[in-house]
Amino acid sequence: GCGLVTAWNQRSGILFAGGNDKEVRVWDIASEMCIEEIAVASMGGITCISHDGVSGNIFAVGNMNGLVRVMDRRLDARTGVVANWREHSPGRVCSVFMRPGQAEVVSASDNGDVKYWDLRHRESVFTLTDTHPDQRLEYMAAHESAAVVMTASAATVRFWNQRGSNIGAVPASRAGVSGAASYMKTLAGYGAGRTQAVRVTAAALHGYLPVALMVSDDGRVSYIQPTRARPPTLSSSRASSIL
Repeated sequence: GCGLVTAWNQRSGILFAGGNDKEVRVWDIASEMCIEEIAVASMGGITCISHDGVSGNIFAVGNMNGLVRVMDRRLDARTGVVANWREHSPGRVCSVFMRPGQAEVVSASDNGDVKYWDLRHRESVFTLTDTHPDQRLEYMAAHESAAVVMTASAATVRFWNQRGSNIGAVPASRAGVSGAASYMKTLAGYGAGRTQAVRVTAAALHGYLPVALMVSDDGRVSYIQPTRARPPTLSSSRASSIL
């Protein structure tokens, strides 16, 4: 199944949530109440959600069958569909991202394809293919302020510019870092004496700075930036709060 997927809008204080039941629920965090239930018709289970980053009225979802759908929650579900794109089919859409205040949507499927969309067009405007050869793409994030996309498989986090060039790669292990500086902080109680292969379990981009965090299943948090300057030391408690 899809499990639970969410997207938080800090400005409006609402949380989008979806999953196997093909509905997006909108929660008002201040009142702790569900204020809307939006049926996303004709879709498989919802695998990812994003929003416009401003009002939260426009949101995008991806599903198990390769569909990316953009909707306006101010309208009726039957008329509120802004865009439908099916180029990822039959792959599973693992991530979707809307840049705040822009008409651009970026999505990724588990076969390694990343697609750029414009809300004014019915087809993708650019496709980045084979981002992780022989590996399944687990996650993708687009930077809010820079023309950079981050993709993650179980073994590697990679960075791409808008021309489709790979500008950096960071493996889950300490060795072989290229194109970026990675500084590790092992969280207390995890990873001691580990001998098996390390896997990436989560990754995130900073909203404004050219900085990323990568988490591996040995309890290590990697701080990634494009320079060799040493970042501030991350304590385990602070690392947890950032994530």
